[in-house]
Amino acid sequence: MFLVISYFCKKAVRNRFISLWWLQERRKLKVRKDLFSFKILQDLCLFFVNNFCKYISFIVINDNHINIFVKKDLLLDFIFLLKHSMFIFCNQLLDITLIDRLENMWNGYRWEYLYVFLTTFYNKRIFVRGYFRMFDFLFSIIFLYKSANWLEREIWDMFGIFFKNHTDLRRILTDYNFIGSPLRKDFPLSGYVEVRYDESNKIIKIEPIVLMQELRAFRLENVWKK
Repeated sequence: MFLVISYFCKKAVRNRFISLWWLQERRKLKVRKDLFSFKILQDLCLFFVNNFCKYISFIVINDNHINIFVKKDLLLDFIFLLKHSMFIFCNQLLDITLIDRLENMWNGYRWEYLYVFLTTFYNKRIFVRGYFRMFDFLFSIIFLYKSANWLEREIWDMFGIFFKNHTDLRRILTDYNFIGSPLRKDFPLSGYVEVRYDESNKIIKIEPIVLMQELRAFRLENVWKK
């Protein structure tokens, strides 16, 4: 079971909805360790509801994690508050990833970002998520978390998403002359170029891919008419 908390509803109705969910979930808990973990989740949820409603669109609580959906324009300010808030202690950035929502091209919001933070004081993972448009960019957070350097370079390499104010945005997994972004859903499986070693000239050549047709057998009959 999961809980969705929207910030468009009134505070009294929202708090009552949260209380009903806590009551239903607490009945399932029998071990004292689970009760303690549930209390931490309850306190964190209340803190976000009462203090960060300006930045958050809605919260999804699933299992033992908190998923916070934040608008891209307020993402940098929200992460800054997570890092420096004395009540949350999000002192570790575990991962940054991107999801290609190619099926959402009709509304323009193709990309979904996902930041995974760890609060070592509460031993909880906080997922910060949101959507942004196809030709938009994200702001770099390397001035807050040094581990973001590698992760942002991976996203730039695999998805082609630009991170503004990044000091060293280069490819990290593919070659420097690689064309395209491999993890985009519209990237062809065969790629755009091929790399081979030229034995006669003793150099590595990067050429447009050529798919030979001689060894392929094409059967053009319609199997549905048999």
